Amino acid sequence: MNLQVGVCATVILKEADDHSAEIAELERLKGLAPKAFKAIEREIRNIRSGASGEESAAHFINREFGRSERLAIIHDLRIGTEDDFAQIDHLLIHRLQATAWVLETKNYSGRLSCNEHGDWTVWYGGKPQPVPSPVAQAERQCRALECWLQQHGMGWISEVRPVVLVSPKSSVDRRISPKGASIVKSDHFATWLRDQWEGIGTGTALKMLSRHVMRGMSEANLRDLGDRLVGAHVPASRDWAAKFGISLDAQEGGCSKQRQVLQDLPAAQPEKSGDLLKVVETPHGCIKIARIPDGRFSIRNAPDEQLIELVRAACRGRAKWVPRYRNWLVTGDRLPEVLEVLSGCSTSEPLAAS
Repeated sequence: MNLQVGVCATVILKEADDHSAEIAELERLKGLAPKAFKAIEREIRNIRSGASGEESAAHFINREFGRSERLAIIHDLRIGTEDDFAQIDHLLIHRLQATAWVLETKNYSGRLSCNEHGDWTVWYGGKPQPVPSPVAQAERQCRALECWLQQHGMGWISEVRPVVLVSPKSSVDRRISPKGASIVKSDHFATWLRDQWEGIGTGTALKMLSRHVMRGMSEANLRDLGDRLVGAHVPASRDWAAKFGISLDAQEGGCSKQRQVLQDLPAAQPEKSGDLLKVVETPHGCIKIARIPDGRFSIRNAPDEQLIELVRAACRGRAKWVPRYRNWLVTGDRLPEVLEVLSGCSTSEPLAAS
């Protein structure tokens, strides 16, 4: 049965981010830290390998579904959920089924296997190398996407499904596989996905169409959802110098670059009429503190994973997280405690509001 509801233009809403600047920074740091040379080289290889796997998967997805009338396609999506981030390699949204597929890409060249305890291994030349569970990673991204949809009132998606895409050059030992896990080679994904669609019988298809009409997953809804997801994308930002133990002096003003990132960020709504009081320097970057009209203080940081953990640890139990504006709010009497954890500053600094 052929279900058609209008005609939608090509909906590849976002391609993968460019990693060239990231690699260039790592190449620069190699010359500043000879002791970290091998570790930085390994990081560069990992970035290039991951980008290559995602690029290969995106090629197959775009070729097969880039002109689909029913799908929205987003590559390399990083969105904030509460005080954390979700990194989704590829996201496909089917407007009639109101279903999203979250694809986790792994560019393994060896044989992937899982034992009865759920431990995953990649075998290279008969030698095992333990790896984090790709299925668990995909499932975490699904939960994060569901959380984001709920937070933003986007109720058009009824189901989010995890899929692990592996390289066409890899092999998968399927004798033991976690329940409900979908592990697919990227060059076979189009066939696999169409098989999922064709498994829908006539009765189910009619129910699906009825649900689609009731839930309002129209072309406009799909485009709005896709645009809002892409608009929420935050490119990854890593303090590579801090990771490899390179001093700030050796970074040639690296912290000033972090401060510029903070200054370039759009201000959270409560801060539009607030006053910037302090930029706290930390080993992982800088944090902006501003007084807001009600007398409390807003704490915001650049979207760096290490910095997020630092701020979260400092604010937990002392400040309130505000998901809508993506900042922490703290009263004047608790601010010195937060500052002490963040930067080791004196608790007697008179920054409290009256």
